[in-house]
Amino acid sequence: MTVEHTRHSRPSRWSLAASVLLAMALLAPGPAARAQQGASDAAPAAPQAETPAATPAPDGPSPGSTPGAAEAEAGAPEENEEADLLLSPLAPAPTTSPRKTFTSFRRFVQDAADTLRLALKTAADEHAVFDNDKIRALKADAFDDVRRAASTFDLSAIPPVNRRTVATNSVLLLEEVLDRIPLPDLERIPDDAAVDAGAAPNGWVIPGTEIRMVRSEAPDGEPRYLFSAETLQRLPAFYAQVREAPKLADVGIDYYQYFIVGPGPAMPLFVHNMIARFPEWLRVSYADQAVWQWIAMALATLIAIASVVAAVRLEARRSQSLSAVKRSAHRLMLPVFVILVLSLYEHVIDDYINVTGQFLAITELVVESLQALTLAVATIFAFNVFAATIISTPRIKSESLDASLIRLSMRVLGIAVAGYIVFLGATRVGLPLYGVIAGLGVGGLAIALAVRPTLENFIGGIILYADRPVKVGDFCKFGDMLGTVETIGLRSTKIRGLDRTLVTVQNADFSQMSITNFTRRDSNLMNTMIGLRYETSPEQLRAIVGSIAEMLRADERVKSETVRVVFRGFGSYSLDVEIWTYVLSADWGTFLRIQEELLLKVMDIVRENGSAFAIPAQTTYLGTDLPPNTDPAALPAPELQAAT
Repeated sequence: MTVEHTRHSRPSRWSLAASVLLAMALLAPGPAARAQQGASDAAPAAPQAETPAATPAPDGPSPGSTPGAAEAEAGAPEENEEADLLLSPLAPAPTTSPRKTFTSFRRFVQDAADTLRLALKTAADEHAVFDNDKIRALKADAFDDVRRAASTFDLSAIPPVNRRTVATNSVLLLEEVLDRIPLPDLERIPDDAAVDAGAAPNGWVIPGTEIRMVRSEAPDGEPRYLFSAETLQRLPAFYAQVREAPKLADVGIDYYQYFIVGPGPAMPLFVHNMIARFPEWLRVSYADQAVWQWIAMALATLIAIASVVAAVRLEARRSQSLSAVKRSAHRLMLPVFVILVLSLYEHVIDDYINVTGQFLAITELVVESLQALTLAVATIFAFNVFAATIISTPRIKSESLDASLIRLSMRVLGIAVAGYIVFLGATRVGLPLYGVIAGLGVGGLAIALAVRPTLENFIGGIILYADRPVKVGDFCKFGDMLGTVETIGLRSTKIRGLDRTLVTVQNADFSQMSITNFTRRDSNLMNTMIGLRYETSPEQLRAIVGSIAEMLRADERVKSETVRVVFRGFGSYSLDVEIWTYVLSADWGTFLRIQEELLLKVMDIVRENGSAFAIPAQTTYLGTDLPPNTDPAALPAPELQAAT
């Protein structure tokens, strides 16, 4: 990379700041470039023109030239068309031949350097501490050039969450390596014509190196030559091997080293100047991070952890609200806060502290995983808030079957969305798509086997909702028990027994029981048997039966067409009369009161007709067995004793 640099015994204020910001900006896309970040994640498309690529010298244009000036001076119409195409912000990097890929990469890096140098000169001329609109526009153009330079890389093996970090680091590492090794003449690098003739069928390697370009096919069938994933992985090792070698262009500065020890792009210029004046020991690099960066990162990590711990303790001490909506909303606040802390933490260490390299890649993976899991939890809580809001309406009772179904639906939907979020997070951190799907399938089967009873109860709850044999508040008989339904949940139904004990029945069992719902009756059956004394005459019996039937039919609380009063037969100690009719009351307590009044009237009718209710009685005969050859006539008559 050919960049003007004036040697001083001690770097001046602007020359040092320019060097740091130049190296930093080359690799760390800012807000203007992040809107176009997706283009670097995807493989670059084939070029839009078949004209040959511009072929600047390996070291790029002269330091004072503007982007594209050297190519414009070439004079060839095809090269001018290619240069015009490269100036388009929408044009992908030409990669249809090894020569185009090589020259595109160096061209975009050089253009980024020239544009940033112009931005820094503008800032110096205007004495700008913070970026103005003109400086931001220049930086945005430079960031776009870096993105297009990175589009010459094969990033398919890099997790999506790390592609920006790996791509931007690889741009500077590769440029530093190329600046320190002998490069072949452009004529020796296969161009489009050579590729069409069969050259580089499987890729191309820079002579004397292990820097390889691999060949693939674009969707339209055109060839693409990209720096291989293996090359990107080995770039740090290549750089370590040539780091001590002098640059062939004699720039006199290692921009990668300035990048890894400098602050991030979000820092204003005065911070760059301040860091440049740090003691030397603070700017010493360990594991590709300066000492001041390790200190700042440790402080940022401690602050993030302390913030989360404080939020957890505050939530634990919060008094529980009586409102279900407020309780659900409070539970949602904690994961949302954690997501915000993680996002802010990643932004600080990337755009302010400027953590780089493998450590940043690992941090991004960890933060992305935690964010995905926390977002999944927050999604479930958000659906719970939605369900609680619906149930809080006056038309829905909080413990009704409708409320249970709403909770069930929202929980199932929330879990489904949360699972999708976890799935997306897994793919972004690099887990293979098919592996994730297979893992979900195996995991789902294992979970299904482990929670089989729960699934049975869940299905039982669905059956209860579909059939609606009972609802909250119904008085029913299930099995040999009587009680009032209090709660119908996802897993079980709770019933308050007559003895006030709370009975919990699994939905799978409850849905298979024979359930008698007394609450849903339109009337209650009054069926009783009365016994009259045997001394009652037939005339009295007829009068009693007729009077009872007439009394029942005259009562408006009785369903008159169902009245049946008949003499059923001779009992062991009474004349049995059956009373059978429906009382027009669905409530059991009201029915018992009406039945009581009717039975008292029956007692009056029996008494008015000169009869009485039979009392169970037993007659016992006492006698003595006759001895042999005894005349029975000589014995006294047996004594009769009646017992009641």
